[in-house]
Amino acid sequence: MPGKMPYTPYDLDHYFETYRDVPKEVIIKEDLLRLGVSFTPEALDESSKFATKSYYLFSYDAMDVEEMKKQEFIKAPECFKFKDGPYALRLSNNKSCLEQPEKTPYKVDCVDGKLQLFWENNYLADVELRSKPPYYNYKLPDGTPYSDVAASVFWGYLTFCTILRSCQYWGAKEECVFCDINSNARKQSKTGRPYLIHKSIDDVVTVLDTIFNKEREPINHSILFTGGAIYRSSQQLKDKDNIDFYAEYIRAVREKIGWRWTIHMQTTALTEAECKILKDAGVNCHHANIEVWDKELFKQYCPGKNAKIGRDEWVKRVCDSVNVFGEGCVVPTFVSGCELAKPWGFDKWSDAVKSMKEAWEHLMSHGVTPRSSSWVIEPGSVLGKYDQPPIPLEYYLEVDIAWYETWKKYNLPPIYNFTPMGPGRSLSINSGHLDMGS
Repeated sequence: MPGKMPYTPYDLDHYFETYRDVPKEVIIKEDLLRLGVSFTPEALDESSKFATKSYYLFSYDAMDVEEMKKQEFIKAPECFKFKDGPYALRLSNNKSCLEQPEKTPYKVDCVDGKLQLFWENNYLADVELRSKPPYYNYKLPDGTPYSDVAASVFWGYLTFCTILRSCQYWGAKEECVFCDINSNARKQSKTGRPYLIHKSIDDVVTVLDTIFNKEREPINHSILFTGGAIYRSSQQLKDKDNIDFYAEYIRAVREKIGWRWTIHMQTTALTEAECKILKDAGVNCHHANIEVWDKELFKQYCPGKNAKIGRDEWVKRVCDSVNVFGEGCVVPTFVSGCELAKPWGFDKWSDAVKSMKEAWEHLMSHGVTPRSSSWVIEPGSVLGKYDQPPIPLEYYLEVDIAWYETWKKYNLPPIYNFTPMGPGRSLSINSGHLDMGS
């Protein structure tokens, strides 16, 4: 079936030699994200005892949930750290992007009772999993697990709450072609697992009150609220617009947990006036994801965003929002790698790197700290319907290098209370640029 194609065999040591100034942890992390990882039945049984995948937004998997005959979707870990091994690797946190064994050289196996990471059946590193936080054992009165309301990600540093697991940018003329938010929601619901599409304010407040006021772990520092785009009224959303809908949640949470902890909010690109409403409500950092930099690809890849706001206006709003939130607090994400996707993307990975360098330069020169999220070829997305060769590892490493060098050039602060930075310290799971240095 269409989707991510098998990889071409390669020598991992070649990349360690070619990119000597890049931490080995970054190289392995990006490779894991672009090719995915499989888990043996024994590893899945062991992983199921820890914090498992919550599918809090997208699937982040290269294999369809219907292909998961070993019930990977309820047994695989949310993320895993790899460390030590023959390369003496420092701890690196990684998203579990599931793939079929024949399409990836990476697998996690359980050897003598210990989880280990293998590359082409060669032992690469030891694996460490995050224990279930205490609140994962609780349920709301209707039986919904607390973990379905707010997921523990970045090893618990970030509490991820997807208020609305659907997006109004949908259909052939509006949906982002790399996105599977709506498809993922439908498929996860069919598995029988609890999967709330729209979370009530009361439920969100109850869960976050437990996490931050009653049973807080020392690792918990920030909350990220997100949800699908809203641009038309509906009875389900009580006819509230994009700003009013999300601001109501922020105010209620701030009233309960106070102002100590950082709140990140992910929405569409907003005017300065709209940003001020969210800031006054209690938002510290704003994420208006640009996704892809090239103007023509933005039109093709993000037709809804392009039609409702437009690429140039989106970028302008992102840069202007630094006036409201400040440096280190404006964090648009790019789905790095999708600009090489068939059938519309660049033919050469070097051209895609050039485009990303332009993005880093323009945005960071305006005080924006963009974020890279390495593209996972999700079967439920439009791009997942085409045969997609794996994105070259060189592309990701060059993008990470460019991000770090540009960040240093403009002497920007780290993304505010998002994760520590640097090899062995970063808890980010979606790419390696924050592992480069600090």
